[in-house]
Amino acid sequence: MSFIRSTVPVTVLFASIGFLCFGVIDMLGGRLFRQFVADPRPATFLSALLGAAIGYGIGWFVVRKFGLPHSATPYDVDAAADRAKQGQQ
Repeated sequence: MSFIRSTVPVTVLFASIGFLCFGVIDMLGGRLFRQFVADPRPATFLSALLGAAIGYGIGWFVVRKFGLPHSATPYDVDAAADRAKQGQQ
């Protein structure tokens, strides 16, 4: 797990989590895109893409909140959050 945290950027990590969560939720019974698309497979894929976009946006917000570069890893975000917390005290 530490290998993933040290190499995968935060935005990609959040996007992959959103892709999986939205895809599984829609596959198990959600009706996000199934009301517009008759075939359940493309509807599930569209839901997963929406989840990836939302996750990427959240990851981008977290990275930009601390003024980090786009390729920041979770360790970089943790270090920036600790620096910000110590700067407030």
